[in-house]
Amino acid sequence: MCRRATRSTGEIEYAVSLLLPPPLRLAVWALYGAVRAVDDLVDTVGAETGEAVAGVGRAERLEAWIAAFDADLREGAGSDPVRLALIDTMLTWNLPPEFLHTLFEELRQDVHGRHFATWGEWRRYNGLVNTPLVLRTGSLLLRAAGLPAEPEALATAVPGAAAAWQTAVDAVYLTDALVDFAEDLDRGHVPLPQEALDEAGVRRADLLKRRGTPAYERMVRDLADRARSWFDRTPVPPVLHPAVGLALGAYTDLYRLRLTTLARDPAALLHRRPALPRPARLRLLPAARARAALACSLYPFTVVTGSATGSAALPNSPATGPAEEARPRAARRRPVAAPTPHPSGARPPEVPARAMPRHVAIVMDGNGRWATARGLPRTDGHRAGADALIDVVHGALEIGLEYLSVYVFSTENWKRPAEELHSLLYEIPKFLRRLLDDCRPLNVRLRWAGQRSRMPAEVIDTLVEAERTTRDCSGLTVTACVNYGGRAEITAAAAQLAHEAAAGEIDPAAVSEHAFARYLHVPDLPDVDLLLRTGGDRRTSNFLPWQATYAELLFLDTCWPDFDRRDLWRAIEQYAHRTRRYGTVPRIRTRPHDDLAGVPAP
Repeated sequence: MCRRATRSTGEIEYAVSLLLPPPLRLAVWALYGAVRAVDDLVDTVGAETGEAVAGVGRAERLEAWIAAFDADLREGAGSDPVRLALIDTMLTWNLPPEFLHTLFEELRQDVHGRHFATWGEWRRYNGLVNTPLVLRTGSLLLRAAGLPAEPEALATAVPGAAAAWQTAVDAVYLTDALVDFAEDLDRGHVPLPQEALDEAGVRRADLLKRRGTPAYERMVRDLADRARSWFDRTPVPPVLHPAVGLALGAYTDLYRLRLTTLARDPAALLHRRPALPRPARLRLLPAARARAALACSLYPFTVVTGSATGSAALPNSPATGPAEEARPRAARRRPVAAPTPHPSGARPPEVPARAMPRHVAIVMDGNGRWATARGLPRTDGHRAGADALIDVVHGALEIGLEYLSVYVFSTENWKRPAEELHSLLYEIPKFLRRLLDDCRPLNVRLRWAGQRSRMPAEVIDTLVEAERTTRDCSGLTVTACVNYGGRAEITAAAAQLAHEAAAGEIDPAAVSEHAFARYLHVPDLPDVDLLLRTGGDRRTSNFLPWQATYAELLFLDTCWPDFDRRDLWRAIEQYAHRTRRYGTVPRIRTRPHDDLAGVPAP
């Protein structure tokens, strides 16, 4: 079923899949077939009548499919063959399921229609929703070639590579938007940003009425040239097995051929989907198949499934170059400013050094509820939450805290609506620019814990650059847990450890807690002493489970935007009165009534 779906609707994808070894070919069919099956639920009107009623019916079918997928994934069984093919592929190739929820969110938007005002919005949406699916397919190619790293991890190891991945995806989706123009118009949707229409002098109403104008034809040719230039800027990565490299090369060649074809007759795009010319395909594909077969015979292709995922294979931050290391650390350290006092004039309490927590971790919850209670959009709550975090960072510096970890964005947050995801993710670069303002740089070192999977290139580049520019700061270390999940972190570490043990690079008998910790996102992050959560919920939500095993827990009803440095100081004071035993004698005496929020001592 998946093969038929790929063959009938993915002309290029199917042709390229035939260049791959059979196990990898099946995986590509399963991914594409599942996407096609769900997309059909959105595109098919069925028996409904009227646009509003039809939209409701499609939305209900989509939600039912998504709920069934989640249930089948939990149980490892189900009745739908396409869902089972998708789940089997995800388990076989160790693909994280979270990336599918961004795809589901795209389809939810398709049900009701969506509109992009600018190219920037269009690219950001691609980075958030479309790029993850392409990169998951790319991870199959890397693993089949015997490489343990994710494409996002490899991209961040090479300067500018993350943006190159994004550009390649933009080229594919711009081409597909032109190819599927007639189908989108059938649904009353123009798949281009308004900025593109305005630049070309094309009216949306004319397109919906299938009126071809000279301005429209110029726009199509200009957009085809733009997509072609994006393809030209993203050459095939040189690190892959030759057969995989040939498949990717054929993929981009076929897309270039498609662009040439549609630019010859823009008016036809208003009425039908253009097909690739058969003579050109026959010139390209047989030669590619012959070269791929030769490559596999010369270089044996051992398919490696279930290899390590996440960011354990490569460090989060790029290695310091020899020239940079040759400079004295004092010469690299930038001047820093003192934290800004609280507007009330409040000063931090005096806490004995032996009673001071070294590492405080915070689940910053309640932004959406804070905004809703004030009649504001949830996105305003996230902006207010960023203000609260800035104040808490200043307060942590004032009291002398060494490590502060904050749960900025979890792997489960991908299930949220697209508009809220945009706000959450694109507040991160804004927050970092405020925190690391060159005019008043604080003595704060920024670290990133989390997966690169599904993250927009802009956010990745900002986080990596913040790590690089602050690595010599010696005051407070702030670990931003972005796209973080505790179980995913431990699973990735275990997978990498098992991979190295199987390769004979580590003796299984020598594995210890300390050896295992080297494979975590931030290996040198100390154990959490105090974990506090705002917003009223009493759970840790998959936050730093390895590091917070012995953490003192504090749950507050205060929503995060109402939290400031004074609340942090009060929490640290309460912590100072707790007995920390760790299975042995107490290190500091306390009074019985000073327990934190009623949580019993371990």
